[in-house]
Amino acid sequence: MKISISALSIAYGLTPEALRYYEEKGLLTPERTSSSGFRKFSAVDIQMLGIIKSLQRQGFSLDEIRQVVKTGVTLPELIGMMDEKRAQFGEQISMLHAIRNRLTTCTDLLRDHEQLLMQPRLCQGCAAYLVDYDSVAALWQSLPKSPVLKDLIEALPLSSYSTIVPVARLFGEDAPTRTGICAPVEFSALIHADFSQMRMSAGPRSVRMLFDLQPPKRTAMGPVIARMQAFLKENGLTPVAEGYTRQFSWHVDESGQQRQFSELIVPVL
Repeated sequence: MKISISALSIAYGLTPEALRYYEEKGLLTPERTSSSGFRKFSAVDIQMLGIIKSLQRQGFSLDEIRQVVKTGVTLPELIGMMDEKRAQFGEQISMLHAIRNRLTTCTDLLRDHEQLLMQPRLCQGCAAYLVDYDSVAALWQSLPKSPVLKDLIEALPLSSYSTIVPVARLFGEDAPTRTGICAPVEFSALIHADFSQMRMSAGPRSVRMLFDLQPPKRTAMGPVIARMQAFLKENGLTPVAEGYTRQFSWHVDESGQQRQFSELIVPVL
């Protein structure tokens, strides 16, 4: 039985170019017809293609597949390769769960934003790693010489651009806000960054406040800070670390203006 490249590509959902690439890698060995030079694949090739697809689904690269099926590996080596792939899938699953949970939180906040705007409330919080700069420009100027900043930006589904609000400002002092990246400690195992280069904002509980940033006018932080200060005082709460806003989403309102929402999170004792 001989199968044409077009029939095989249709059956496996691959392009003819992909099959030719597998041939270049030495994984498939089709025959060529003497008259036209067309490729004809045997039952052995079809079986091999099934093995290739199966191993690809398990995370093996083509070079690794060639090592397994052509060069040869010992049983302990194969088990070791599979253990490594299993660990990689476990990390991916954990990351997807974290992103899903974060998306759920953001969706709930957006759905209820009209009721939550400018209403401080106590919530369960967690420690977060922070790396911050004097301005957005300073952040981007630091990127080429800051591997940790690059790692955090690459992990944006789990980290956030943030506006850092110093504790001194929460106590009424004229302290400047800063710009940076925030990464919750709960995600640190999933972000491959050197967290020793960052400082930590910690707190088992947080006071959270949702507020609206309406471009092009920039929302002043003063009224937001004042509202948060009043809430802390009323409830006998004390900020123990720097607060930070975490912009999490935006939508276009009925007037056609883009509206951005941020959270101001202040860890408390």
